[in-house]
Amino acid sequence: MGDAFRFDQQIVVEDMQLSRLHYHLLRLTTVGLGEEDVAELRELGRLAFEGADVGAQCDRIRDRDGAGVVAVAIASIVQQADGQTPLGHVMLGAVLGAYASMLDNLDEDRRTMAVLGALGGALTASAMPLVLERIDNVGLSDYLSKAE
Repeated sequence: MGDAFRFDQQIVVEDMQLSRLHYHLLRLTTVGLGEEDVAELRELGRLAFEGADVGAQCDRIRDRDGAGVVAVAIASIVQQADGQTPLGHVMLGAVLGAYASMLDNLDEDRRTMAVLGALGGALTASAMPLVLERIDNVGLSDYLSKAE
């Protein structure tokens, strides 16, 4: 499992060096994302990072005939985010989670793994600020101690 993490981390770092959301999305073409999905998700990313209303773009992706399952999952996740975490962070968590989860699952249904990874990545991105705030509030030693 450690080797898989290092490999996946290396892929993420390589893509980050290219400094484009587009390259993260291109990784997802191996699980059915089409050109239109990539373009629509890139626009969703722009709106999310700018703090703009994402509702219409999410609906456009979800309602389009032929939209990829992973694109629909990412749009649904972003649209349902509660606003406590910046939507750009939620979207990026979903995208990175989607492609990281399917990289090492060549024998599994990679599309399902990508959807589950998108959910896990978005939840992690959403929860992390709150969890870190709680750790700051209670102190690291209390957080790590056995609850009584």
